[in-house]
Amino acid sequence: MQKHLKITLILTPIAVVVVVGVCIYSLWASERRKTLEAPVEAFEVMVRDLRSFHKKRGGFPKDLKELEGVVWEKKEDRDFSKDGSGLTHRNYHYLYAPIGHHQFALWAIPMGRQREEAATWFLVVAPGSQRRWKGPALTPEDVKGLELYPSTYQLNVLGLIEQPAGLRQRD
Repeated sequence: MQKHLKITLILTPIAVVVVVGVCIYSLWASERRKTLEAPVEAFEVMVRDLRSFHKKRGGFPKDLKELEGVVWEKKEDRDFSKDGSGLTHRNYHYLYAPIGHHQFALWAIPMGRQREEAATWFLVVAPGSQRRWKGPALTPEDVKGLELYPSTYQLNVLGLIEQPAGLRQRD
């Protein structure tokens, strides 16, 4: 009887530590998975890199693939669309459309399971200016019918509102 009591006194704390450890790991793994699935917007970096390309080449690129080797290091694992105008990065899809040699439009659309928690952005950018619209995550139906150069009315229908112009970023 005494031996059974000693074994119980040894195994009970070990079992408690194992159960607590498993619970903590489960919570950590769940939080990590949630963090990896959350859309992270990087359109400011994209705009900065496109402006850097403009400075180096005198105009904006015809697609995002042209940034590789000029502004970005070449990587095989970048998730470009077939035509090079789209790029998916950290649960955001960026859709680039040149308007002219010195102006472009950029969509930043959240994707994935947690897309509803992120904002959709539309920007019209020139070397010294930019206009921004922000709104809720677009539905898959809205994305399918998306126009590269929408009117202000179309942006409002999608729920995007023009943001006030802030300080101009340094080029």
